Formats: sequence, structure tokens, C-alpha cells
Amino acid sequence: MMTNNKALPVGGKKRFSPHRRNRMLFYICVLALPVLQVCVFYVYMHLNSIILAFRKYDAVSNTFSWVGFENFGKACSHLFSAVFLKTTVLNSIVLYLFTLLVGITFSLIFSNYIYKKMPCAGVFKVVLFLPQIVSTVVMVILFRYFSEHALPIVINKITGKLIPNPLTDSETAFGFVLFYTLFIGFGPQMLLYTGAMSGISQEMVEAAKVDGITPLKEFIHITVPSIYNTLVTFVVVGIAAIATNQMNLYSFYGTGAPLNGQTIGYYLFMSIKTADTSAAPYLEYPYLSAFGVILTLFVVPLTLAIRKLLEKFGPRTDR
Repeated sequence: MMTNNKALPVGGKKRFSPHRRNRMLFYICVLALPVLQVCVFYVYMHLNSIILAFRKYDAVSNTFSWVGFENFGKACSHLFSAVFLKTTVLNSIVLYLFTLLVGITFSLIFSNYIYKKMPCAGVFKVVLFLPQIVSTVVMVILFRYFSEHALPIVINKITGKLIPNPLTDSETAFGFVLFYTLFIGFGPQMLLYTGAMSGISQEMVEAAKVDGITPLKEFIHITVPSIYNTLVTFVVVGIAAIATNQMNLYSFYGTGAPLNGQTIGYYLFMSIKTADTSAAPYLEYPYLSAFGVILTLFVVPLTLAIRKLLEKFGPRTDR
């Protein structure tokens, strides 16, 4: 009886079959573009910004040179001496606190209202999520028209007083833009909170109702702990965005936002935009890079510390 045994090559390399090779090529082609985008627009961009913070541009020789921490000293001096920069920092903190205390609170209330399928829950869902569907420019135009024309007429008919344009008045401009920012922020939070609430165990809710739990206690002791991870995500992301959130100021005012109503995000955006249109844009880039690194060194540890505290001392459904 003859056997047709083929001897395996000793010490030879294992070869891919054509099927496995084609699959591997397919995976490489699919992942190539996303990996390239991350490398170019995230890794290279941030690494280049950090390196640029330690350099200085010479407009005469058109070259960069290392200057150590000179840009950081200039940025710190400017941050603590310029009055309008202190105002931008304060406005950014106020924006975050209002987003945290008012925005998240009302988002949880509206989300729970929709989750419980209360009367007109669908109307609230459409009204609160509509700003995310409509273009930002359209929403800003509508809000500006309401603030500049409709609101003064209504107040005049009720009180008989004429009020200035609240978006240009220095005493009310920041408050009105802050209200708009909070309003358009309800949509994404409401969508995610409602989705997280839909995953709550109904057996646990029914058992609590049998024990006589009230709707308020159910919200505090069951609903909020069950979606706590989603809540922590919004809190942490809000801290990370303190130095970048421009509060839609460019959409409202373009390059002419009131000085007492600007945020750090708007200041950095406008500084880069102004530098791009100047005769020597590279002169301001090292200073702005150092300014951004300083903000990062402040925000990143704060974000990680608050996240750790929220995860450690937050509510749990098993408590």
C-alpha cells in the first residue's frame, strides 16, 4: 500500500494562505486611513505644539531656535497681569459650574421625565434635541432675532420699559450667551441619559414600588446610581473642556465679542486666527503653544483627580 506523504520543510517559514493574506491586506487597508489620521492630526500635532512651546521664531532669518522656558514665563506673566485674561479664566469657570450645576441637573430631570413616559414627553424630546439637528448658524440667528427684537417688545408691553439689546449690553451679554449654551447642551445629555435609563432593571424598580418607594426616592436611589457612569463622563469631559469651550461666541459676535464676556477657548481661537492673518504668523505660535501647555498641565491633573474621586465616592445601586 503506497502512501503519498509530503515531507514538511524543516526550518522553513510558515507561509500565509492566499485567503489569510487577502484578509490581512483588507484589514491593513481599512485601518490605514484612521491610523494615519491619528498619527498626523493627533500625535504629530500635539507633539509639534509641545516642541514649539520651547522655541522662538526669528523673522529675519526665517528660522526657529530653542529658548527654553522663555515662552512659559511670558505666558504666565501675561496670564497673571492682563485683566481681560483673568476675566476669561473666570468666565470659563463660571461656564463650567453652570453647565455642571444647572445643565446636568435639568438634563437629568428632563431625561427622567421622558424615561417615565410622562405627558408630552415626546414634545420635550423633540424640542430639546432639535438644536442638534438644525445648523448652529441657524440656531444662533433665531436666538439673536429673539433677543434683539422679540424679547424687548414683550418686556415693553409688560413693563412699559425699553431695554437695550441684551446681546450687546455689557451687563447681560454673557448671561444670554450662557443661557443659549446651556439650552443647546440639553440635547446630547438628554439622549445619553435616556438611553442609560432604558437599561435600568425593571425588576428592581417594580420591587422598590412594592416596598412603597416614592418617585423622588426612586430617582435619587435607583435612577441616578444606575446611570452614574454616564454622569461621571459628562462631568469629566466638562472639566477637560474648560480651556477649549468658546461658548459659541464666534457664532454670535465673530471677531468682536465683548471683552468681559470672552472665555479662554475664544481667546485662544481668536489669537490663532489673528496670528494667521498677520505678516509674521510664526511669531505668536510659540507663545500660544506655551499658553496651551500651561492650561493642559492644570486641566489634566484636575480631570484625573476629580474622576478618581467621583468613581470612589459616587453612589452605587448596591448601597
